[in-house]
Amino acid sequence: MKTLTALMAFTIFATVFTGCKEDDPKVEPATVIAVTSPTDGASQISGTTITLAFTANSDNGLKRVVVKFKSATGSEITKFDTLLTTQPTGFSFSRNYTVGSIGSETYTISVTDKKDNIETKSVNVKSITGFDAELFGKFYHILGTNPGAFDLVRNEARIITDTDMDKDLVNNDGAGVFTGGWIAKNSTMFVKAVGFNYNTGTSNDARNVYAAGSPKSNIALPVNGEIFIAKLRGTDTYAIIKIISNDLMNDECGCSNKGKLTFNFKKSL
Repeated sequence: MKTLTALMAFTIFATVFTGCKEDDPKVEPATVIAVTSPTDGASQISGTTITLAFTANSDNGLKRVVVKFKSATGSEITKFDTLLTTQPTGFSFSRNYTVGSIGSETYTISVTDKKDNIETKSVNVKSITGFDAELFGKFYHILGTNPGAFDLVRNEARIITDTDMDKDLVNNDGAGVFTGGWIAKNSTMFVKAVGFNYNTGTSNDARNVYAAGSPKSNIALPVNGEIFIAKLRGTDTYAIIKIISNDLMNDECGCSNKGKLTFNFKKSL
């Protein structure tokens, strides 16, 4: 009798347990969003074109696809919004967009299936200028006792006995006079960039300004705040140079040939 009672209890428990399992709500199949371009978190030069490409798949069938964009300044717009009337199980997307202001941009993809389940995925793009970190440079009167030349490739001062191939900026003033002018002793060339934004201008902007200008090997009478674009010797590297101070009477040398030019510069990646 005890055995029969135990068996009946077990049967009742199993039936109740099985019934509960059958009453559990079914888990809807998820929509899978796969982004193939761009790589999340990748750096892109401001002003260039990127391709946003992704696929979305769901056994439920797809109802709506939305792509929203948030700029580096925080503004948000809808780039794409469509209803899929045939409710396919798969959807492919590929469109080109222009990288905007310097900072972080976000594309957010939202896909709704025909049962109104929504799946989202975001892709971040870092908009950059395309220039490396800012550097500092200087040269003195070529006939003084301090270095009168500068090497933009290796980021260091050069003295008169160094090889000319390493001298991108060489002071070309005569005895007793300093104007801050320079000449390249190699194939580096310069263009004055009127109106160029030193802080936000991109390497593509610099390349375009240089191509539209009249490159030359020498610069006369540079003025504080002026900007020059250099195409560095033997490379496709561009440098933007901003004059900090053209100090005609600087006497750090303690000599008769006074003068010192200081500048900041950045080189393209």
